[in-house]
Amino acid sequence: MNTTANRETWLNQLAVLMAPRFEELGWPLQPFRVSIGFTGAPKESAVNGVCYHASASADKRFEIFITPDQAEAMDVAAILAHELAHAAVGFAHKHKGDFAKCVAALGMVRPFTSSVAGDSFKAWVAPFLEQLGALPHAPLMFRRGDLAKKKAEGGEEGEGEGGSSNDKKKQTTRMLKASCAHEVDGKPCGYTVRLSKKWAQTLGACCPLHGPMEIDIPADEGGESQEEE
Repeated sequence: MNTTANRETWLNQLAVLMAPRFEELGWPLQPFRVSIGFTGAPKESAVNGVCYHASASADKRFEIFITPDQAEAMDVAAILAHELAHAAVGFAHKHKGDFAKCVAALGMVRPFTSSVAGDSFKAWVAPFLEQLGALPHAPLMFRRGDLAKKKAEGGEEGEGEGGSSNDKKKQTTRMLKASCAHEVDGKPCGYTVRLSKKWAQTLGACCPLHGPMEIDIPADEGGESQEEE
């Protein structure tokens, strides 16, 4: 049964339960807070966690964010431990040196640039997860292609890629129709082509037999049908 009120409480309580092990290893945790949030990485990125240095925080705490598409408790625990290790050993080591030693001692496995839980890590964390209960969080699809993939798999269609109220509508190239108005035996030539507004404005369109063609430009594109000079 879930004993926590929200996901941030769950995450911070899990971090507190992990803290003694960091101290045993000689890398005690510095003041921190943990939240579900965005890392600042592009939507195409596979990054699922980030730790901001205490010097960037107004109250001098390391700030850890775990991306909202992560909802499986053990995976979240591994990401959390990875980011806590950055806060514990400092940023100078990147994913090598003391950082690598720390996460290896926690039971994580290579590559240490990722958050891969080994068997000993799972055995260490499992009692904590049982104590805390289910993570009160559901995965949020925010990466590019997530909603398109869900739709392809038969899921509900979302509004726009990523589903955010701030997402811009995906732009598509509007193709304009150009047709040859030259008459042949009393009838229009009939030759037509489609081209983008850019090329319509810069080069126009030309029938290979009769020369300049009329281009249909909708009123909301800046005018009515016009004939290229």
